[in-house]
Amino acid sequence: MSVDSSWLGQIEREWAQLRQADPALDVEKFFRHIVSANKVGFLSLESLAAIANGLLTSPLSGAPCLGRRLIERVGPHRHPSLRVALALSLVTETGGPADYETGHVILGDVLKDDTASEPLRGLAAAALADSARLGRGMDADLEMAKDMYATALELGHRAAAYNLGLYWEGHWERRAPGDVVPDRAKAAQAYKRGGSNAKCAARLDALRAC
Repeated sequence: MSVDSSWLGQIEREWAQLRQADPALDVEKFFRHIVSANKVGFLSLESLAAIANGLLTSPLSGAPCLGRRLIERVGPHRHPSLRVALALSLVTETGGPADYETGHVILGDVLKDDTASEPLRGLAAAALADSARLGRGMDADLEMAKDMYATALELGHRAAAYNLGLYWEGHWERRAPGDVVPDRAKAAQAYKRGGSNAKCAARLDALRAC
């Protein structure tokens, strides 16, 4: 299959439409274009994972199911980013039925995979933390949740600072054995590690105002 500039330009326009949740986008046609682009080697595996995530999280009708189909078509085993995309889809029941056990196994494997980037491993740790905190497909385990959010932060997933800070503020309703909450100092320390995260900044301001 030949690749011409007009075809590539169309894919770029459709990708922009997806990110903007443009209802004029024909998501089925976009999916077919991405599958064709993958066949000729135009898209990197990282790009395919980003597109799959874009479909999975899109409010456009039918997009999440196509995101799951894209990952399955490409093959999640081909890159850690595709494995994480599939795992998140499985544990959040996005684009298809939930499979918590498989999703958690994939996330755990990526977290231990030294070939995966630190931000990707951080995302996997944060997803495991969410499951442990919420009891999503597993028994609630606040100690595991707290530790996984801390691990996610160490790996550069700064969004984890928000949930960790909420824990130390006492907003999780329960606490891990041996911890004393609320602990405003530890909460503030966690929020500061969130860097420019807007939610963390707002909580820091709230703590300072008390």
